[in-house]
Amino acid sequence: MRPSVSDTWSITMSARGRKADPAVGERIRQAAATLVLTHGLDFTMDDVAAAAGVGRASVFRRYGSKRDMLLEAIAGFMDAHVAVPDTGSLAGDLHVVVTDTLALWRLPGIARLAKQVYGEAGRDPAVAEIVRTGMRTRMERSWVVYERAIERGELSPDADLWLLTDLFTGFVAYRGLLDLPLPEPEEVVRALLQGFTSP
Repeated sequence: MRPSVSDTWSITMSARGRKADPAVGERIRQAAATLVLTHGLDFTMDDVAAAAGVGRASVFRRYGSKRDMLLEAIAGFMDAHVAVPDTGSLAGDLHVVVTDTLALWRLPGIARLAKQVYGEAGRDPAVAEIVRTGMRTRMERSWVVYERAIERGELSPDADLWLLTDLFTGFVAYRGLLDLPLPEPEEVVRALLQGFTSP
């Protein structure tokens, strides 16, 4: 919903008269992130204002549109910290990574949010770029797991790390987006390390 003429006038005068309060800005960002996680993309700027406990003018002072807010929220999720395990073995590290990833996809609302974000990525090049670069950056942060495995001789030095990473993330996204059952971590790790050959 766009602000009315009176809202726009109030926003303009407030912006000219004083600087935006960083604490209020943080409350609005947190409210937006929480609403994205709980409601997907189905909320309004007024919902954000109510959740943050501020007036709608405070929200529009910081974001010209809901799209601007969503782009920032999605970028924030993509840049979230990625825990990198160090169990001493590739199998152990992969088990932790796989377990954490599957647990995330099983959280209420995550699959719905992913569907909406990927849908927006198909319509909005800016969303597509955030998702593309964010996913690639997150994956590269976890490569230390494979680098340690190469040093221990568990992986070949010429292993295609992108392929190894995409085999797992692509598979999980495919099943998550289509609401297909997710396997147990042990099954995924075994398939990644041994394929489907007999032991």
